[in-house]
Amino acid sequence: MIKPCLADTCEICGSKGNVQVHHVRALADLAHAGRQPSDWARVMLHRRRKTVVACDTCHDRIHSQRSAETDAQ
Repeated sequence: MIKPCLADTCEICGSKGNVQVHHVRALADLAHAGRQPSDWARVMLHRRRKTVVACDTCHDRIHSQRSAETDAQ
C-alpha cells in the first residue's frame, strides 16, 4: 500500500498535489463532549493517528475551524 503522503493525496477529500501534514497534540483534543467531530477529526479518530495528510484547501479549513473553536471557549 502506498502511504498518502508519498502518493501526494489528501486523506480528507482525496485531491492530489500540494499536500501538508496536520498534527494535533492528543487525540483526546479532537473528541469534544456533545459535539460531532468534523470530517478531518473523524479521519484522525478512526485511524487513531495524530497526523493527517491534507491538501492546502483542507488544511486551511482545519485551521479556520480550530481558531473559531478556540475563540468560542
